[in-house]
Amino acid sequence: MPCKTVRILTLRFTPYTGEQALCLAHRLAAAHRPACIFTPNAEMAHRATRSPAFSDLLNRADLLLPDGIGITTAARMQGTPLPRLPGIDFAEALLRTAPPSGYRLFLLGARPGVATKAGKALCRRFPRVTVCGVQDGYFAPEMAHSVAAAIRAAAPDLLFVCLGSPRQEEWIAVHRPPCLAMGLGGALDVWGGEVKRAPQIVQKAGMEWLWRTLRQPSRLARLPALAAFSARAMWDAHLTKGEKCQKEG
Repeated sequence: MPCKTVRILTLRFTPYTGEQALCLAHRLAAAHRPACIFTPNAEMAHRATRSPAFSDLLNRADLLLPDGIGITTAARMQGTPLPRLPGIDFAEALLRTAPPSGYRLFLLGARPGVATKAGKALCRRFPRVTVCGVQDGYFAPEMAHSVAAAIRAAAPDLLFVCLGSPRQEEWIAVHRPPCLAMGLGGALDVWGGEVKRAPQIVQKAGMEWLWRTLRQPSRLARLPALAAFSARAMWDAHLTKGEKCQKEG
């Protein structure tokens, strides 16, 4: 297992391969203790530079997955490559490779009814998965503790929290459910049939963000954060290369 980390702005990633990350995730799920996996993209990394508390929250995760093409591009620019591990693909791989005893899965997030549809779809695709509970993401703030109590009572092995960032990461950090929790953004909308992912050729090219922006023009509001991330990442890469040159000299 790799021991060194790769720093992207304020976040620290361990350069796991997909197989290494899956092995760690299965161990965390089997431990039946509070554990979490977060999936930062460029927008989240930019937010972390503006919020030390959010940066610290992300860096305390048991595993950070480099979800977006912005993260992996920034790593490559500074000469420390990271394999891209999109959260939704990683979650599906985790369910597909569930142990023979199976996984109990709780789904939290999306509009009313979507998590239920997503759960049925996942159970059809992954026979060793049992959905032990669902909860939409439209609950009042004062209901957060009762939602957490319902999750504990359901005793899941895995909890997929799809409340959007930073709400999902903050919810996991505050309530610390006794299982492996993953923050997965809009994954329930995809599994529930509400949103279609980009074609495979677009995903492999790392252009899924552009596909989603074209289909959801409201996402244009995120472009300033992406531009700020790119500028900061390029500057960090320049500094990193300068430090290497000095050491070699």
